[in-house]
Amino acid sequence: MAKQNISSHDLSWIFLQELRASGSCPTGVALAVVPDGERGDWRVVIETRSRNVVPPECIRRVESIEKRLRAAYAVDG
Repeated sequence: MAKQNISSHDLSWIFLQELRASGSCPTGVALAVVPDGERGDWRVVIETRSRNVVPPECIRRVESIEKRLRAAYAVDG
């Protein structure tokens, strides 16, 4: 199945919606969808200061969402 093109802004919004729904991450987690030629076409990064206070289950949830969405979406631009 072909990947659907999406903006990094829209993809970030999907991440935030799913994280809110899961309840496993604190509010105010700073994340961004950025292009990454080495691992595929994009990846999610969490702000360093946030990473120190983000619970491990939240990081695992972000990684799980990233894996699932990377199979479905390609960041355009």
